[in-house]
Amino acid sequence: MPKHLSQKIITVLFVIIFGLSACQTATPDPVTTEQTMQAAVALTLTAAPTLTPIPTATSTATPTASPTPVAVVYGPTNFPANINPLTGLEVEDPAILDRLPVMIKVANQAAARPHAGLTNADIVFDYYVGSGLDRFVALYYGKDDTKVGSVRSGRMVDRFLVRMYNGILAMVSADKRVLDPILSTLGGRVILNEHCDDTYQAICRLGERTDESSVFADTAQMSAYYTKRNAADNVRKNLDGMAFATIPPPGGVLANEFIMRFGKNINHQWKYDAATKKYLHWIDEVDSNGNSRMIPLVDRNNDEQLATSNVITIFVKLNTLNGAADSIHEYEIQSAKGRALIFRDGMIYDVFYETGWDTPIQFYDAEGNPFPLQPGNTWIHLTGLYSKVIEEPAGIWKVNLGLP
Repeated sequence: MPKHLSQKIITVLFVIIFGLSACQTATPDPVTTEQTMQAAVALTLTAAPTLTPIPTATSTATPTASPTPVAVVYGPTNFPANINPLTGLEVEDPAILDRLPVMIKVANQAAARPHAGLTNADIVFDYYVGSGLDRFVALYYGKDDTKVGSVRSGRMVDRFLVRMYNGILAMVSADKRVLDPILSTLGGRVILNEHCDDTYQAICRLGERTDESSVFADTAQMSAYYTKRNAADNVRKNLDGMAFATIPPPGGVLANEFIMRFGKNINHQWKYDAATKKYLHWIDEVDSNGNSRMIPLVDRNNDEQLATSNVITIFVKLNTLNGAADSIHEYEIQSAKGRALIFRDGMIYDVFYETGWDTPIQFYDAEGNPFPLQPGNTWIHLTGLYSKVIEEPAGIWKVNLGLP
């Protein structure tokens, strides 16, 4: 049947049905009307030839559009009083920010794992300390933790990091060649060794003195102890500099996984979890036969795997100061500029960093605009300028520490 004829049949049938319904005083039976309509359509379709369908607009209801995500943006200046400038997150009690950040040296050798209290750290700095090993500085500002550690000795770079973030430092002594520069730079902001009595439990040994991994710190007690020392100094400082945005900026490249390699069996592996928008942390475990495997890095305080919103690698000039002994190093990170790799939202961004004397590390894109981190905690690896960046296979990145 010609197409125009089938269209006329449908039109005539609709007119007849409409006319009959208009002549009746009673309300038409909706079932009968529906059956009549279906019969008319069936008759027309039976008579018409089969044609190749052409997509057309349908009469189905238009789906409700998903709401456009609203970006939450803070920094790099003018943070509200209740927003932590080091995470971009709201704090439960703004009064916790009316103090200096507490920064604690944390061991990472196998005997010291699992670590305690790293879940609540705003930022963790991770750097090479020699012989293929690394060590952490965990920073607490928006949250406290009653057990952080185990606490270990200081390193040269600590004096720069603590000064940049206007913090106080907890550590268990240091080599005199390292301790003297730290004390010269930070003075009374260093809390050495154990301070554990009936009044303050700032740094306490919880095991045998022969166990070097048995010392732990309490961040709130650290603040209280420092207030006793210098109440006038333990107040809120200007920590502007970092920027945060919930929606990732353009220009990122796929990065589902990242590995920072400091030595043969010191590999930090990060795997992106889209559900939480965080990178989950894995680390080497070596058995008695010397075989290595990657296991989840957990916090002994809650038995949960560490998860981080931002993972950053900063490339810094790294010098070994005692030759083959390889135990004293200088990171030239203060008042420096250089390259940084930022992992957030399953993507990697190749950006720049800049540091000052007493301001947090700032990040910039290629045009010089502040680069925003995902609001949340951050893990920062420091590595040398000779380190190699590898992507193999696609979406899996690795940085191998390179020494001069």
